[in-house]
Amino acid sequence: MQLDELGREIQKLRKEQKYSQADMERFSGITKRTLSKIENGFIDEIGIKKVAIILDLLGYELSIRPKGRPKTLEELRDAR
Repeated sequence: MQLDELGREIQKLRKEQKYSQADMERFSGITKRTLSKIENGFIDEIGIKKVAIILDLLGYELSIRPKGRPKTLEELRDAR
């Protein structure tokens, strides 16, 4: 997954849960400016800790899988 894809996914999850960027800033300590850059793909790199904090607030976590591996049934279902 590329950073711009990660950003779009974070934005989608945040909006689904009806969190504003201000809410995320208040709960995570990550500024709205940084969140906006992440969500809109305007950031060249982001620390893994920030990603973990954001995903944790949204009820998600990072996972590692082999590159190019077909998606599992659970991943396909979650993508709907």
